[in-house]
Amino acid sequence: MITLSDGSTAITLTDDLLRTDEHGWSPVRQVVTPTLTGALVIDVSVLQAGEPITLAGARQGPDGLPYGLISRADFSRLRAMSAQPGKVWSLTLRGVTYQVVWRHEDPPALDAQDLIDYSDPEDSDWVIPVLKFTRVS
Repeated sequence: MITLSDGSTAITLTDDLLRTDEHGWSPVRQVVTPTLTGALVIDVSVLQAGEPITLAGARQGPDGLPYGLISRADFSRLRAMSAQPGKVWSLTLRGVTYQVVWRHEDPPALDAQDLIDYSDPEDSDWVIPVLKFTRVS
C-alpha cells in the first residue's frame, strides 16, 4: 500500500496509483553560458532534492477498467493534508519512504475526477485522483 503520514496523521492509499513521472526526471542540472570570446562556460551540478512524484489513477487501464480509485472521503482527507503549506510528509511507495511536500507550484497539487457524475455525491463514491509531490530529501 501507499501511505502518506506526518507522524500523527496518516492515510493509506491503493497500490494501483501509477507513478506517472518516474522515468522522465534527471537530477543533473546544467547551465551553459557563452562568453564574449565565444567560449562556453558549463556549470554542471546534481540536485540533492526536487524530484517530482506524481501519483494518478485512470478512468481506463489496459484491461478497460478504472484503477487507482479512492473514495470521496479519502479525497477530502487528502485535501486537508494538502492545505498545510510547507508541511513535510513521509510518502511510502513500493517500500521506499520519501520526504515530500505538496507540489503547489504546479497547480493543482491535488485533483480528482468523479468516476460517475452524481447529482448528490456521497463520501463512499469513487474518484480518480492525481497527487503531486516534490521530494525534499
